[in-house]
Parts: sequence; structure tokens; C-alpha cells
Amino acid sequence: MLNRVSIKWKMTIFSAIFIFIIFIFCNLIQLILIQTFTSKQEQEQLYKRSEEIRTIIMEQSKQVSGKDLLVSEDLFEKIVERNEMIRVLDKDGNELYNISNDFPDQDKALKNGFYRMEAGDEDLLLIKEPLRVDSFNGTLEIGKNIETFDTFMEKVIWVLVLGTFLSLALSLVSGWFLVRKLLSPLTLMTNTMRKIEDNQFQERVPVMESKDEFSQLSIIFNSMMDRIEASMAQQKRFVEDASHELRTPLAIIHGHLSLLQRWGKNKKDVLDSSLHTSIKETDRMIELTNELLLLTRMDKLKEVQGPFIPCNGLETINEVLNDYQLIHEQLKINREEMVHCDTLLAIPQEQLKQILIIILDNAIKYSGEGKEVTIKTSNEKDKYNIEIHDNGYGISQEDMPYIFDRFYRVDKARSRGKGGNGLGLSIAKDITEEYKGAILAESTIGKGTVIILQLPLIHE
Repeated sequence: MLNRVSIKWKMTIFSAIFIFIIFIFCNLIQLILIQTFTSKQEQEQLYKRSEEIRTIIMEQSKQVSGKDLLVSEDLFEKIVERNEMIRVLDKDGNELYNISNDFPDQDKALKNGFYRMEAGDEDLLLIKEPLRVDSFNGTLEIGKNIETFDTFMEKVIWVLVLGTFLSLALSLVSGWFLVRKLLSPLTLMTNTMRKIEDNQFQERVPVMESKDEFSQLSIIFNSMMDRIEASMAQQKRFVEDASHELRTPLAIIHGHLSLLQRWGKNKKDVLDSSLHTSIKETDRMIELTNELLLLTRMDKLKEVQGPFIPCNGLETINEVLNDYQLIHEQLKINREEMVHCDTLLAIPQEQLKQILIIILDNAIKYSGEGKEVTIKTSNEKDKYNIEIHDNGYGISQEDMPYIFDRFYRVDKARSRGKGGNGLGLSIAKDITEEYKGAILAESTIGKGTVIILQLPLIHE
């Protein structure tokens, strides 16, 4: 049943019950303290009264000698107060004087002290004290009607009971308004989530100025939605770009196959040209598919990244450069300031090779005649820098912010002619950042481009 109740009513009910219990506990403590204090005060007053009467009896008995206490009963009539009872007993418990007929029967087993007794319909506070005057040895008993005290305590109890139930009602009302006020940001967030559920991803939760936990939650939620919206936009663009890149070679292959089917298969030159073009476009599709699969593996790597073997940075660079020197005989490679890194790099060797291959392929692909690449390395605190300079066409400042985006090409026509898919630098960036590194680019039109790798070192 309670599971179906909203959190607003749960908080209201639980807070009201909690306040009610605390109020009852506080009232009980107050009641006990009031009763104890008042009872003690009554006893002190009665004790002082007994001392006063004893003094009066002793003063009146100085003129009389003997075993019996000779005091005028008129004296007791004069000194007795309202709602007060006085009785004097001898050592055998026999009553000598009694200024009231409401005294309870004498219980000889009672010792000296204070007692609460009932006399008829009255409640009494009784003090029993020894009375010694010369040779007389007896007991003085003074009783006082405490009906006023009982009436006062009843009123106190009723006030506390009414106050307790009033506090319950007020705590329910105030708790409801307080919870409603506190949960208003949560209500706004819930309404915003409902709108987002209806594919309104641009909606954001209003951020309160209170700087409390709800405000922080709103900021975190909005930041999360910004990333989700950006990710979805990037995913949509990625799918559109991938579809476009695959559609072009498929259309070319389909066109050449249709040509061959109609009349070109009987002409050797047309057949050779169509087959050559189809194979070329198929190779492009295979390359694109491999790069897409690599991006997928990179995404999975981010989710389940395990331990890896660090590598020697300079050895890996030299190994890749030697391979390129053999493959591209016309490529000039300048090795300047090739500094050994202080420790191993916090990246696997195969991943570093892949990054270098992507950068070198771009340097070769987008350079004119007389291809030339310059490599520099340097050590900084906690990182190893690798700079790769080329003498290519360069990149404009308008294109620089986007060169690491997937499928982005500076010159689409020229890139397609050279076989580029716009995924290389994006892959290099993903790999570098996955291993806590950074990749930067600087370029000048007509002078070339510099790619800078900043890779973290293994801490010993």
C-alpha cells in the first residue's frame, strides 16, 4: 500500500510522525519534571509548616512540666490553616489532639516521613515527624489537601495532550508545504524528462540559484543531456556520412556492371576499364569498412580496457620510419633531435605504430612532388612529444577545428581522388586520447602541416 504513495506524501507522513513522537517524548519529560518539581515544593512547604508548629508547641509547653503534653486545643484551632489537618499522638499512637475529623486511621507501621493518602474524597500529603517536648515523646502529623495540585497536574496533562495533537496537525500541514517546496525542483526535472522522452532533446532543467544538491543535480543533468545530444548528433552525422561514402562507390560499381550487362562485355577496352574501376571502388569500400570496424573496436576498447605492455617510443618511431623508407623510395625523411624518452610510453607499440602510420600516410598523400617529412622528439614533464612536419598543401584556419572529426575532409574532391575517407585523423585522435595522450595540429597554406603527439610516460 505504501509503495503506491508518492514520495511527497511519504515524506509528509513520515516527518509528521517523527515530529509527533519527538513532541510526545518532550511532553513526557516536561510532565515528569513539572510533577517532580511541584511535589518537591509541596513537601518542602509542608516540612517548614511542621517545623513552625513544633516550635509553637514547644513555646506553649515550657510553662508545663510532666509526661503529658499540655497544649490548649484552642491554640491548634488558631494556627491551623485552610485545607490543613493537625494531629498529635502519644508514643503509643493514641490520639491527643486532632484538628480535623478527616485524618486517615493511624497506621502504626508507618515510619516518619512523607506519605500520600486518601481521606474520604480528599487526597492528602502527610508528614509524620517525632515530637519531643521535655519528657513528652510523641508524634506530630500534619496533612494538607493536595486537590489543587492534582487539578493543576490534570490541566497540565490536558494542555500537553492538546498541544501534542495540535502539533500533529500543524506538522502535517507544514510538512506538506515544506515537502512541496523542497521537491519542486524534482517536479520540474520530472516534467523535463517527460518532454525529453517525447524526443524533445533540446529541453533542459532550470537551474536554481540556491546552490543546493538539487541545483547541482540540475547542472549535472543538463551537462549529461548536452553530451547525449552532441553524441546523438555526431552519431547521426556519422551514419549519414558513412552512408554517403558507401553509396558513391556502390553507385559507380552498379553503373559499370550495368554498362557491361548492356553491351560492354563484348568490348575488351570497356570491360577492362569497368573492371579496373569496380576493383578500385571495391578497394575503397574495403578500406572504409576496415576503418569503421576499427572505430567500433576503439569504442569497445574504451569500455573494457585491460592491462597493456608499454613501449619504447624512439625504437617504435625508428622502426616505422625504416619501413616507410623502404616502401617509398622517393620520400625524404629528416630525423632531427631524436631524443630518447626517459621511461617507456604508456601506450602499446601496435597502437603507437598505427597512429604514426596514419599521420605519415596523410603527409605523403597530401604532399606534392618532392615529398619530405621531418621528425622531432622531446621530453617534457610526464610526457614525450613527437612532431611530424610535412611539406604538403597545408590546411586553412577555417578547416583546422574540424580535421579530427569523422569523415571530415578539407578538400573532398581531392581527398576522394587520393582515396581518403576522412577517418584517419579521427582514429588517431581516439587512440591517443584513450591512452591519456593528446594530438594537436598546426598548418600554413602552401607550407605544410605539423602534427604533434603528446604521450604520457610510465611512472616508475
